[in-house]
Order: sequence, then structure tokens, then C-alpha cells
Amino acid sequence: MKLFSLMHCLGAVILLLTGCKPVESAKTSGAVYCVDSFSQHLNPQILGSSPFVASLSQQVYNRLIEINPDTQRLDGALADNWSISRNGLVYTFNLRRNVPFHHTAWFTPQRLFNADDVVFSFQRILDSNHPFHSVSGTRYPFFDSRQFAEVLQDVRKVTDYQVQFILRHPDASFMATLASDYAVILSAEYGDYLQRQHGDLQDMDDLPVGTGPFQLLEQRPDEYLRLGRNPDYWDKAPPLEQLVFDYTPRASKRLAKLFTGECQVIATPAASQLPFIRNNPRTELDIQSNMNTTYLALNTRQKPLNDVRVRQAIAMAINRDNLQQAVFYDTGETASSLLPPASWAHHPNLDEYYYDPDKARALLKEAGYPDGFDITMWVQPIAKTYNPNASKTAQLIRGDLARIGINVQLVETRWILMRANLQEGKHDLALLSWAADNADPDNFLRPLLSCEAMRKDGNNYSGWCSPEFDAHLDNALATQRLSQRIFEYQLSQEMIYQYVPVIPLAHALMVSAYWRNMHNIVMPPTGGVSFKKAYRE
Repeated sequence: MKLFSLMHCLGAVILLLTGCKPVESAKTSGAVYCVDSFSQHLNPQILGSSPFVASLSQQVYNRLIEINPDTQRLDGALADNWSISRNGLVYTFNLRRNVPFHHTAWFTPQRLFNADDVVFSFQRILDSNHPFHSVSGTRYPFFDSRQFAEVLQDVRKVTDYQVQFILRHPDASFMATLASDYAVILSAEYGDYLQRQHGDLQDMDDLPVGTGPFQLLEQRPDEYLRLGRNPDYWDKAPPLEQLVFDYTPRASKRLAKLFTGECQVIATPAASQLPFIRNNPRTELDIQSNMNTTYLALNTRQKPLNDVRVRQAIAMAINRDNLQQAVFYDTGETASSLLPPASWAHHPNLDEYYYDPDKARALLKEAGYPDGFDITMWVQPIAKTYNPNASKTAQLIRGDLARIGINVQLVETRWILMRANLQEGKHDLALLSWAADNADPDNFLRPLLSCEAMRKDGNNYSGWCSPEFDAHLDNALATQRLSQRIFEYQLSQEMIYQYVPVIPLAHALMVSAYWRNMHNIVMPPTGGVSFKKAYRE
């Protein structure tokens, strides 16, 4: 039996003897956070995007650098400072000293954080022969999507407190990748221990040892995760003694737990619940901009959507104000670009396609479709943080398009089947959403519209490929000059507006609800929540 399993059993016996529920002690000495997703693996490197992953990463781990939620600039975390070579290929980081790893029931570190830990953390991803590369499968979803191994040639230890990342080619988005919730720093000493004495390498991902403000105390898969304050945290020990992640997938039950006091904070309340939360004297809402977009992908490879006039007509026929009122309940922003306003490269002077059904009909007539036509729209009928009701969104769009003579057949299905059909180009329209994993604009534009993203495992479901568009993206990555990068990204946004391979619809705002006596809860723009400075009166 694993040491952690033994500790878990002893903890369960104590709970039974005392008659306490797992979250009871957190109600007085900490906080309970009700989440809508969960994972038995606790290493963000190997996990796909979800609010749970983003939130877990903020509590248990640190990264070399992090995004300041107020200024959107990069701040040092486990790196004190850094420099980039003139050719953009060598990134040198000077590391923070006197940073301890977590002391846990399953591992007691004998040294402080140093360069070996940085090399271990990234070589695991890069090197297929690394002993930990395949312990939880061979996929690293975020890093695979960024073609990380094609960008990063090597990571080297220079001294105990200096490391260098050697790139194969200049990539100005590399810093944003290192600041993402997935670029966490693991303990190389813990890895050595597991190989030499313990024997179960899976513990690296399931029983985490990080440097973050909280550390794992107890886990019950698909039920809860209990974290305790890290008293030796290098920055400043968090005010909360305990933090419990309570897995509550249904939005209605999360709301009920908030009102009864079982949870002090809940993730992603349903848009229809917001008036009740606002009117409750004990609860508060926090609504902030977020890096996401709900959009309509148009299959430009087949008639009639291969005609830009038809695509423009569809864009003009959609009533985005109606979507805001009926779907987002004013917790969204009307989109004029794939890049949300929270992005530093958002084009401020780019108009959306305004609702104009008369002009849309005229464009259809000009394109040779005065009587309209029949098309399909594929949609995944589940609620997400960035589209609270995809089915209703699709129905409203179908109604809008019917007014200009376009008859839409909705095809609602699970994502695994939907994606297979999208990759084969069997769709006409697809209602999709994208949430950024890092704050760099490349993370929006390249995965969704580059020629490279048309490959079988890519996300370019419009089938639109423009070498000129790709050149703007490549130019933006080849320079560290922010003004030049903004210029290139704004040109690329103008091309999207001109050719309409996709129709941006809305940017959902990030919403969380909590008790009024909870303070200093921070929601980073790329998702999740940080309790590092949170406290409870």
C-alpha cells in the first residue's frame, strides 16, 4: 500500500470517529471552493485545459515567471530576472534562492529549489527517453499544441541558480508559454527518490510536490481535494490555513452549497443564476474580462461558403445583441475580433459586422443565391464557461439566418464525434469556442486559422489557408519589439474581418461567486483562481 493511501485511510478513520465531514474544518480555518471539473492526476503539465487545472496550478505550483493580473506584464516568480539574446534564441534565467519544496507525508526534501529542478521539469516534456516522459501517457496537451519540442532545442544548467533555454528559431511567444499554468516546476529530487526507493513513478503526477502557497493534504478522486497552507512559502504564507476543492459538477448544486455555506466560493455559476447571487445579502459576484472567444467557423472549402460575399452575409445576419441578452445575460462582450479586449494585441478600431439583414440579403443575391440555400451547423450541446448555452446560441443563429433565406439544420453531438466530422470537412458551419492557455495572441490566431492548423489534429475547421496571414503571424514571432508584434497581429485581424473564415460572436466574462467575508480572491485572465492572498473575515 502506498504511504499516501495509508495516510488517507487513517484520515478516513479519524473523520468517522469524530463524525466530521471532510470540509468541516475548512469552514472555520479556511475556505471551500466548489468546482465543476476534477482530475485524479494533479500535474498540470499532462492535463488539458479546465478551470480546475488552472486553479490547482496557482495553488500548488510555481512557474519561472507569471502574468501580473492587473498589468498583463510578466513578473518574476521562481526566476528573479532574465535576459534574451540579440538573435532571440537564448533565454537566460537567474533563479530565486532559498525556495523550499513542500514537506509532505510522502516526501521530505533534503535541498532547496535550484536549476536541476528546472531542467528536470522541461526535459521530461522534451526527451522521449526521460524516465518520467511516459508515466502518465505520452501526451502533454498544452505543449503539444504549441509544438514545444519543435521550438525548444534544449534547456541547460549553467550554474546552480542559472538556466538557459535554447530555441531552434526565434519565438516571441515563448515567455508566455513559460508563464502559463502548465509550465510548472517539479522537484528533481522527488523524481530521484521515486526512482531509487519508491518505485511508483506515477506518484510524481498524483502526489504532487511543488513550491506553491498550498500543498496537498488529502485527496478523494471525484469528491474533494484538501490543501493546507505552506508555512515555508518563499513569498508570504497565505492567510488561509486550508483550502478544499469540492467537486460539484451541477451548477444548481454549486449555487445551493454557496447559499447554505457549504462552499465559500463557487466556480462558473450559470448566467441565469446571477440575479439570485446579486440579490443575496451574503454573497458577491466577481466579473472580469477573460481570454476566450465563441465563434462560428465557416467551411470555406465548399459551396456556397467558398464565396466571401456569402460569408459576409451570414456575419451581417446574426444579431449579436440578442445573443448577449438571451444567452450571456450581459456577462459577455460582443466580439469584433477573435482576440478579446483583454489581449494586448486586440484591434481597437476593428468594427464588428453589424446586424443588417437587408444588406445580408443583397449580398446573397449578388452572390447568386437570391432564394437562399440549405446548410448544416454542428454544435456541442453542453454549457461551458465561455458559452453558457451552446444549444440556445445555435437556435438563435438559425432563426437569424432563416430571415435571410438560409435554412440551417442543427447537428448536436458529442465533441469526439463532432471533431471527427469537422476534421473531414463534413460540416458547413460549426459553433465553437476557444479559451487561451497563455496570454500571447499567437495562441488564438495560429491554432484556429493558420495553414499548419489544417492538419488532421489541428483546429482550423474553416479550411481557410492564407500564406499572407501566416506571414504576419511568423513576423510577429520573429521580433521582440512589442510595437511590431501589435502591428502584425492587427493586420492579421483585418484579414479575418475581410475574408470572414470565422465569425467572432462573443467574449464571455469570467464569473465567480463568493461570500462577502471572502477577500483578495484573484482571477487571472487565462482562467482559474488564485487564493494566495485570500483571507476570510
